[in-house]
Amino acid sequence: MAAFKGAAAERAASAPPDSAFLFLLHGPDAGLVRERALRIADKRVDDRRDPFQFVELSGDAVAADPLILLDEANTVPLFGGRRAVLVEAGSKSFVSALETLLAAPPAACTVVVAAGALKWDSPLRKLVEGARAGAAIECQPDSEQDLNALVERTLHEAGLSATPEARELLHAALGEDRLMSRAELAKLVLYMHGRTKVEADDVEAIVAHAATAAADRLVFDAFSGKTAAGGAAFDLVLAQGGDGSALIFSGLRYALALSRATLAAERGGAESGLVAFKRAGFAYVHRAILESHLKAWPAARVSETVARLRLAQARARAHSETAEMEASRALLAIAREAAGRRKQARA
Repeated sequence: MAAFKGAAAERAASAPPDSAFLFLLHGPDAGLVRERALRIADKRVDDRRDPFQFVELSGDAVAADPLILLDEANTVPLFGGRRAVLVEAGSKSFVSALETLLAAPPAACTVVVAAGALKWDSPLRKLVEGARAGAAIECQPDSEQDLNALVERTLHEAGLSATPEARELLHAALGEDRLMSRAELAKLVLYMHGRTKVEADDVEAIVAHAATAAADRLVFDAFSGKTAAGGAAFDLVLAQGGDGSALIFSGLRYALALSRATLAAERGGAESGLVAFKRAGFAYVHRAILESHLKAWPAARVSETVARLRLAQARARAHSETAEMEASRALLAIAREAAGRRKQARA
């Protein structure tokens, strides 16, 4: 049917075209992909919190058993009404399941596919963009203008103003991912309860622009394949006052920056990737470390790592007592994968 980009993408997510039942949200900003995917679902069902109206599926599970998607899309809610299915794309293709669905569209169900950055000729994009009942919506990272608007809107709604220094720090800390930016601004608003003027010290105190030096080293070590990231170094960070959820956040923040950098490097070479790192707030990291990560981590694998870290973050938020365990498992898995890649490169 159509492919929506830029301002048109925002409009399509806010007012999904009635002629489409299959939507593809894709792009390097995983938070914006998720936000828009849920927004479309909210537009198509009465209550997204009702498990009879809304269900989420793993793309890899659909690839293994395409009938799962067909069954869910054609299930009638217990009390009638409309239904929506969100599919989180993974590493395996489930295009054949979508082709079957397009050949026999469900009567009252919207299917939303959330994916990472996809090339223009990827089978998933080509299928949805070419389908009469499909719509592909691109989700690019916030521009400076978008970020300014988000900050201004959040401060205004909370009855807050900010000094120029505080705004500058906010802009440096935010922008890599829409949902993470919203979460950090929400933390700042809560922190400012009872006050109306945001100072630079307030931003430094509450916004996770950068973790401690020890936590940063832990994340960089994990992506470098140093398995100690899950052992003594991890315990040291916790002993110094670190937090499991904050460690997951740090890992996710760097993974998102690496995702953007690998895509930039694929298009314009290593220097473009390093520039992307700088814009994401990692200019202070030694160039050799960033270059090694660009070489060792293909964009597709980084995208999968982002998805795993998001799952770890969601589980840690749902059960705070497991945050340290989730952080340890996530960073150790990253370190082991990176170590495996180093061995393959030497072989």
